[in-house]
Amino acid sequence: MDLLEAIFALLRGVLKAVTEKSDDALLDRAYGCFGFLGLASLAFGLSVLLSESSGLGGRLTVLFGMLLPLALMLGMFAASVCGIVLTVKFRRHPALVVLSVVSIVCGGGGMIYISHSVLPDLPHYLEYAPTIGVAIYVAANVLIPAWWFAMGRRRYRSKALAQE
Repeated sequence: MDLLEAIFALLRGVLKAVTEKSDDALLDRAYGCFGFLGLASLAFGLSVLLSESSGLGGRLTVLFGMLLPLALMLGMFAASVCGIVLTVKFRRHPALVVLSVVSIVCGGGGMIYISHSVLPDLPHYLEYAPTIGVAIYVAANVLIPAWWFAMGRRRYRSKALAQE
């Protein structure tokens, strides 16, 4: 019951933040949430690479292998909820819609793949599906927010000023 109450409190907080902030700040927060998702996914990839390498000591592997994923998973959940809620508010931004769709499709596809990956009759061409899905997820969640903070924000503001 406590987890459900915490989720509802998180959703109430996100909705309150959505209604009280300016559009520019909320767009920055939305793209920032998706950027965090991409960078956190990269951290998971780095932790796998660090645990695979033989030259590192055990303490560093424990740090990246146990503590980092737990903290990042909680942050990624909050960023996913916040990013998708803000995407619903700003439907007119196609890049946010693309980020939400990529997050939902890659996340849902990953869960479906994991649940069916133990089947003995799995086609051979699906063995690279998780790698391709993660690559698309990370690329979209890093590159599109980087574009927003580098160029898109200025373009959005200049269009908004031109319309006034």
